Amino acid sequence: MQAEVIELLSAKGKFPTEQALALVEAIDMAIEKTQLVTVPVMDVRFIAVDARFERLEARMESGFVAVNARIDALEARMDAKMERWAVRLVIAMLVSQTALGPIGMSALDAVRRVLSTLVR
Repeated sequence: MQAEVIELLSAKGKFPTEQALALVEAIDMAIEKTQLVTVPVMDVRFIAVDARFERLEARMESGFVAVNARIDALEARMDAKMERWAVRLVIAMLVSQTALGPIGMSALDAVRRVLSTLVR
């Protein structure tokens, strides 16, 4: 390619051979030193994209924290309700055992089995 350019500069441009050669070398050096795919521009863009991902990740993390807090609060409420039901069940067992005897206990056992399957 250099020979073609030197010939073009010498023949059509009427440059002396030494000047054409110097010009071609200067152009080659300029092309070698230029960053055709400008790395600094790409670096800036990658940094910008990385920053956007970090902001998105932070927003998602804060959302997860909020959801986890709501789940924990709901779990605490469910635990409190289950404790109240357990106390009521014990009271019902005592009442049924004394008042109804074996028939009441079998009915209460059936209710307890149903509740235990719902809790799991």
